[in-house]
Amino acid sequence: MPGNAENGRALVVARGCGGCHTVPGIQGASGVIGPPLNNVALRPTLAGESIPNSPDNMTRWIMDPPSLKPGTAMPRLGLTQQEAQDVTAFLYSQPRNPLP
Repeated sequence: MPGNAENGRALVVARGCGGCHTVPGIQGASGVIGPPLNNVALRPTLAGESIPNSPDNMTRWIMDPPSLKPGTAMPRLGLTQQEAQDVTAFLYSQPRNPLP
């Protein structure tokens, strides 16, 4: 089942993703520990250039980051497959600004 971007937005807020990431359109989401989450759909890779960028890989990353990149600072968030798909849908639905 594809993700629901609106549910994903609510999960990003509820799970406090903005504590570590800057997330456009989310008030107070200005964290700098992790990368900013704008332009995710335009990036060729995820997780510091080690994982090819695709919605499936993003969902896998959101569900269990350490399984894809041991030693990552990104924790397991305890999301279900559907919740991770929803967050992915939200991130990929963001306005795209061409990268410099």
